[in-house]
Amino acid sequence: MMLQKWMNKRFLLYLIFLTIAIIFHVFTIPLIFGVSISFAPIFYLAIIRLFGLRYALVATLIINGISYTFQFNEAFYFLNVIEVLVIGSLYKKKGKDLFTWSFVYCFLLILYFMIYQFFIPVDISSEFINFTIFQLVLSTLFSALIADILCDYLPYIPKIGSVFMDRNRLYFGQIISHILIFFAVCPILIFILLYSRSLEADMYEQWKQSLTQLNYTLRQEVVEMDSEEIQNFSLDSDLEKARLKSLLEHEVGDSNARIYLINSNTEVWLSTADQLDSNEDGQVFQTGFVKEIHENGFIWFSENNPNFLAWYEGKYIGHTTFLNKDVYLLIPVDKAIYKAANKLERYLLIAMLILFFALVCGIVSNHILSQSLGFITKITSDLPRKVQTKQAFNWSDTNIYEFAQLRENIEKVALELQKMFRETKLKNKLLMEKTNQLTESETKLSYLAHYDSLTNLPNRYSFYKDMDALLKNSVDHIFAVVFLDLDKFKQVNDTLGHSGGDELLKLFAKRLLLFEEEHRSFHVYRLAGDEFVSTIKKSLKQEVYAVCDELEKVILQPINIKGTSITLSASVGVSFYPVDGRTIDELLHNADTLMYKEKERNHQRELSIIKENHNANI
Repeated sequence: MMLQKWMNKRFLLYLIFLTIAIIFHVFTIPLIFGVSISFAPIFYLAIIRLFGLRYALVATLIINGISYTFQFNEAFYFLNVIEVLVIGSLYKKKGKDLFTWSFVYCFLLILYFMIYQFFIPVDISSEFINFTIFQLVLSTLFSALIADILCDYLPYIPKIGSVFMDRNRLYFGQIISHILIFFAVCPILIFILLYSRSLEADMYEQWKQSLTQLNYTLRQEVVEMDSEEIQNFSLDSDLEKARLKSLLEHEVGDSNARIYLINSNTEVWLSTADQLDSNEDGQVFQTGFVKEIHENGFIWFSENNPNFLAWYEGKYIGHTTFLNKDVYLLIPVDKAIYKAANKLERYLLIAMLILFFALVCGIVSNHILSQSLGFITKITSDLPRKVQTKQAFNWSDTNIYEFAQLRENIEKVALELQKMFRETKLKNKLLMEKTNQLTESETKLSYLAHYDSLTNLPNRYSFYKDMDALLKNSVDHIFAVVFLDLDKFKQVNDTLGHSGGDELLKLFAKRLLLFEEEHRSFHVYRLAGDEFVSTIKKSLKQEVYAVCDELEKVILQPINIKGTSITLSASVGVSFYPVDGRTIDELLHNADTLMYKEKERNHQRELSIIKENHNANI
């Protein structure tokens, strides 16, 4: 009866370990570009010591079955079976601990990758393969270490300890070794995790800045284009296409980025890529999956759950627009991943060296007296706090040579960590400043693109943009386009000079804006010179003409400029949607034609200028 109860508790504990291993296998901690950290090996390696090799193999087969069925972390899913077989078999025959035999498994793992790479060449950088090897090796060593610690102390936990019949006593040096290794390795592992997130964020920020710079260049190009160039662009002029391609090629420079302009038929209208790159990029617009990393910015993958190889073959896609064309910025991510992997590889190597060095020191510490325990514990436990708070490492020295060396090495690592934290903080600060500068420039450019710099009225671009939206939303509604041209404005420039003419246009624009505030259906824009256009959202023509009559009264009111009173007049042409046209150009053309007819009828109209008590009628 007692034996049966003991077996039930033991089986329940096995199920708990198996369940935890499955949970940690499904829910991993993402490191960088498809590589993640899983704590599942800790538990199925611990099962080797607590329940035996057969139970551990059953656990790994169950985990593999779940991975194969639901495609959770399917990359290298077969390796955990080999890991359990190698480490478990050596532990069963030779004893000692899991951490010792994990070094043998890691050596075989490195040998396997070297043979695989030699006989089956892969189109991928050696740094990226080295990074993968270091990550797997470090994960295996750390998992075996934690599994040993868990198995050593688990029998001494109340209520759980009764499951184990044999409880081996802990050695004093063993406890010191565990404390030393854990507190020496954990800070660097935490830093690697945080640093990898920072590298990924830096990659995203660099791509975002590239897209922002491209958007800035395109918006500036729109501002500099006149109406004829815009019209030629809309008509797919070869000259405009060649000029734009030259601009985009200059924007790309020697980088591996490619820019595509897509027309309304989802066809490539213009590209900076060569034929080979175009064929390679063709699948990006047809297949695959995307992950959004910022607004209008994505990473394309060939599969839904990308592993490290899918990331290496991925592409950054940034989207913006240029007039009536969609613009896509494509940047292969392999170079960015290569740089990130190269940086992270060094820290993984440092972590393995620290882990190995901590192991050696742990073995030596088995022969050290009890007073050395307090010394080592103080150093290792104080390390994370001083690294984060940037405090000086003023640790007391020891007369034992090995521990004195350990103190110096840990201090070097701590200083390096402090330096890396400072560099990361400074880099983030610089990136934020650059981002703020680009955002401010983009805001100014957006204002210049939509508003006239002299009068602060919406410009021609804003008119076309608003009219396009108005036409889409006014299928069954009537509205009017009013074309307004000041009469004899040239005589104002001749009389008052161009500065006086500019001042007159500013005051006239303010008057139009006040009129717009009083009439919510009235919206005014400046096309060019003394030409203005407005839209009036009224359902009846009589209402439109009534607004125009009120506008004419406002125009006829005198304007004072530095002691000079000017009474303006204007010729007005009105076209109605949809009677006079269903497109922007048709409505604008008809209103312009009517305006010129009005100007011909009123060519005898005089311009009144009263200056310093002297009247002049022109």
